[in-house]
Amino acid sequence: MNASLALQYAVVAVIVAAAATSVLRKYLPSVWGRGLARIADLFESSGAPAFAQRLGARLRARIPSSVGSACASSGGCSSCGACATRSEPAPAAMTLAEPKPLRRT
Repeated sequence: MNASLALQYAVVAVIVAAAATSVLRKYLPSVWGRGLARIADLFESSGAPAFAQRLGARLRARIPSSVGSACASSGGCSSCGACATRSEPAPAAMTLAEPKPLRRT
């Protein structure tokens, strides 16, 4: 493998990682927030150097506010309307027609 091919693979890997991160942040904010929290916990441990603790504090500040506060404790986004604590009243149930009796032949 020559150097230009290795460089091409490295560039493609960086692009794929950036795309995966973007999708994860947009469509799975609770997973993204929990991942950031775990990484921040590692950096902020008591035996970590000062620069690592500062990095952990910066990561913790980047955790989305919706993580842990919406949809009970699951960290959902509250946009689907499935939460039990929504403010608008639930829609009235639809009445169904009487079922027709089966014909016996």
